[in-house]
Amino acid sequence: MRDEPIESSHFDAWNTTKEQWQKEYGLQLGMDYNMLGMAATDALGDSAAASGALRVYGQWDMVHTDSGSTGGVVFKFEHRHKYTDTSPKDFGLTELGYLGFAHSLYGDQGFRTTHLFWRQSMLEERMVAYAGFLDMTDYTDFYALASPWNDFNNAVFTTGSGTIGGLPDGALGVMLGGFFTDHVYGSASILDAKGNASDLTQGVKDLFDTGATWKSLEIGYTPSSDMLFIDNAHVSFWQRDAVGSDKEGHGVSVSVSGLVKNQWLPFIRAGWAEDGGAMYDASVSAGFGFIPTNRSEDMLGLAFNWASPMASTFGGIDFDDQYTAELYYRSKLTPWFQLSPSIQVMNHTAINFDSIDAGDTANALIKDKTDIVFGLKAQFLF
Repeated sequence: MRDEPIESSHFDAWNTTKEQWQKEYGLQLGMDYNMLGMAATDALGDSAAASGALRVYGQWDMVHTDSGSTGGVVFKFEHRHKYTDTSPKDFGLTELGYLGFAHSLYGDQGFRTTHLFWRQSMLEERMVAYAGFLDMTDYTDFYALASPWNDFNNAVFTTGSGTIGGLPDGALGVMLGGFFTDHVYGSASILDAKGNASDLTQGVKDLFDTGATWKSLEIGYTPSSDMLFIDNAHVSFWQRDAVGSDKEGHGVSVSVSGLVKNQWLPFIRAGWAEDGGAMYDASVSAGFGFIPTNRSEDMLGLAFNWASPMASTFGGIDFDDQYTAELYYRSKLTPWFQLSPSIQVMNHTAINFDSIDAGDTANALIKDKTDIVFGLKAQFLF
């Protein structure tokens, strides 16, 4: 017991204000600043990369029906910027020769609008429709540890396991999803195949000029709708029209994940693809998350991946299979700050861009290269 009451922090006061806005105006608002640094032990070029991202996101419910359904605008605005010559998004390919993303989001694109759409719930919240500028990772091939902002860095452990081409965000389109029964759900969408979150008007122009679209269809099972993003088994189909040098393509992903004894989050995920700009024509990932006792907001993650690079995406070259492992620990140090150290081990055939530029074709590819990449992520919540 304390003689004096504990004074509220500025963070607590700000959260109270946001709760009032949600109650009075239907506005849910969130902001965060994210940082990521990476360093490799055997880089072909720069051995380190770092980047940051400011995000403002939320939902503003404007329509409430007597049946309890709601309608409103969902938004997310970002500014992604690099601190070093190479951003973490480009680090894997340009500095390590790795056929993939050591991290897929921390780039140097500047201002982006990844979400700006109308969300309408229906049938007593059993169904939902989106229309506007969408991010397909919100509803396609999701599982509890899919967010590279919070959990695994490498793209093989996120949406699609590297076998979905395009991965459009800020893309004009529509999505319809919902529960057919208490346990079976589904979703379908059609989006601009290219998308341009950095310039929405250019994205719309490209869509109407080319007519190229990206489509998805997913059906899944969950023991409880309240645990949809935790306990989940699904199969996802996608198709992408030809875009630029990418051929028309299609593929399928499957995923099974769940919560065991309120601490373990095992998962197994796989994907297959043909063309469409996908990184890999086949990929299998398996791993787990672990929630430590008395640290319910922390997460330990460990996962392994096998992948077969897509020849049509990499100049028609038939690369050897590659293997990736990642270990991370996400620690919520305060209500407004979390830190996530990580290590990735990647065994692969590397593209040596320096040799290619020098015309040394004999050393353009480095067989059986192993890279160890250390990472440190930080997130400040506002």
